[in-house]
Amino acid sequence: MTHSDNSPVEDADVELDTDQVRKAQRIVALHSTDVDDCRMLLSMLGIDGPTD
Repeated sequence: MTHSDNSPVEDADVELDTDQVRKAQRIVALHSTDVDDCRMLLSMLGIDGPTD
């Protein structure tokens, strides 16, 4: 499968819903070595922190 330049949805334009964000936070926290590692990984995913 190829990625066309006329794709209606760009990777950066996809917004995650709250459930997806919370699941990602849990997985990242589970596999992080410490708080700084967790923050860095969440930042890489474009997720700043807990969504209260």
